[in-house]
Amino acid sequence: MTIVLSVVFLLVALGLLCRPLVSGFSRHLLSMPSWRPFVWLNLAIGISLILWSTSVLDWSQQLEWLILFIIGASAVLKGLTLWVFPERARSLTEKFIANYWLFALPLSLLYFALALFLFWSN
Repeated sequence: MTIVLSVVFLLVALGLLCRPLVSGFSRHLLSMPSWRPFVWLNLAIGISLILWSTSVLDWSQQLEWLILFIIGASAVLKGLTLWVFPERARSLTEKFIANYWLFALPLSLLYFALALFLFWSN
């Protein structure tokens, strides 16, 4: 499981370095009149990951299940934030596009470091 998570984080890190892909997705989100489908998708993925990770015995003692739980909890928080503060999320997305490399490089490095950490912890 740690190898799969490591590959996923590596792909996310590399995907963040592809500005046209991320900017296109961000612009598509900004063009949507309502982010409600995106909110429900985040909530569904987050709740599913939380339930899946906590269903494993001793999940809090195993790194991969703890990381899945944290990703699930952050997806639920992101979904709730988008639901409660949609205009604030839109303005943050516009700032993200305007200052892309300022945000994308540190995030990409963080995901790359997490991928390496997971790979070596296996």
